[in-house]
Amino acid sequence: MYNYLMLVGTITKDIELKELANNKKVATLDLAVMRGFRNANGEYDCDFLKVTLWDFLADLAVDTLKKGSKVGIKGRIYPHVEQLASGAFVPMNELIGERLFFFDKSMASDELVDVEEQYINQDNS
Repeated sequence: MYNYLMLVGTITKDIELKELANNKKVATLDLAVMRGFRNANGEYDCDFLKVTLWDFLADLAVDTLKKGSKVGIKGRIYPHVEQLASGAFVPMNELIGERLFFFDKSMASDELVDVEEQYINQDNS
């Protein structure tokens, strides 16, 4: 079995970049994803999901995406357990983005090729 997800949706608010103490960068984006079927009222429902991006992808998202941008995200689900202030443990599923696909025409195709080359050539150490 593979841990793989593909989402296509609309960014619902501007993305903020955070720098952590270990020189890692992280960004969380809020994505609205329309369901592929109608509800009992004949309308399409929308799910709102948080996606975490790290390092190069975090920088790329902050530099190229904004509220209202259409984006595709390839990634994985990171299941873990968090402890609440009450001491209770709660299972969580975090969505980790590993690749971005741009659907807006705001970037020229030659810019996207440059971005793709940067991503491929990045230092993952």
